[in-house]
Amino acid sequence: MRSEEFDERFGEPDRGGKAERHGTRKAILESDDRLANLRDESGATPLHYATLNGHRQIVRLLLQRGADINSTDIQFDATPAGWAIEYLREMGGYLAIELDDLAYAIQLGDTRWVARFLKRFPSLRQASDTNGTPFQRLARESGNREIAGLFGLENLP
Repeated sequence: MRSEEFDERFGEPDRGGKAERHGTRKAILESDDRLANLRDESGATPLHYATLNGHRQIVRLLLQRGADINSTDIQFDATPAGWAIEYLREMGGYLAIELDDLAYAIQLGDTRWVARFLKRFPSLRQASDTNGTPFQRLARESGNREIAGLFGLENLP
């Protein structure tokens, strides 16, 4: 199933026909349990697309019909939850635990973990922790030249 086909079959309802569309979706899924785990050319399932697009009712329906909540696609090896998170990452969103763990790694002076975070999420160099403190400031205040260098800060006292 291609993304366009998914949107056509399971897409967000019109304001006027919400109950009707919900019933149609449910009827489609009930007609064949295999539809809940159908895969497109990238290995993504309807659950991947429903989570990516924030279709909560469809997510519930798919799970009720046996959709595999932890299925991975072929292209990114990502679960539906991963798709939802990556969508927010594209806009600069991170999990609080990721922000807290980076701040903790800086505090401990763990250069390897700081480098690992910044390799995976380069935009964290311009981000702040959950308290609103910029990571560059934490790096500078850590006094660790190597960590400061990972943030592009060269002039440490």
